[in-house]
Amino acid sequence: MRLEGIQTGDIVEVDRGGRRFHAIVTAPAPGGLALAPLDRRISYYSCRSREVIGHWTKRGRPRQSGEPLRPSPRQLEIDLTPRGERPTG
Repeated sequence: MRLEGIQTGDIVEVDRGGRRFHAIVTAPAPGGLALAPLDRRISYYSCRSREVIGHWTKRGRPRQSGEPLRPSPRQLEIDLTPRGERPTG
């Protein structure tokens, strides 16, 4: 896997020596990533790009907006009537 899109705070799934575990990325390291494993029994604190098999980005909560949402013009074009009730012609 390419490490370009992986940032500090993201969660990765690592397969190291046949042992799979999840970890939080603490920093980029030479040739790989520095990790903080989620399971205390894991003692691997770094990995290479070929050992990363899954990646989840860290995202914040969506922002709350005071104004109501407005549908986009393309949403207004969607015909939601059942097929049998649509006008023909």
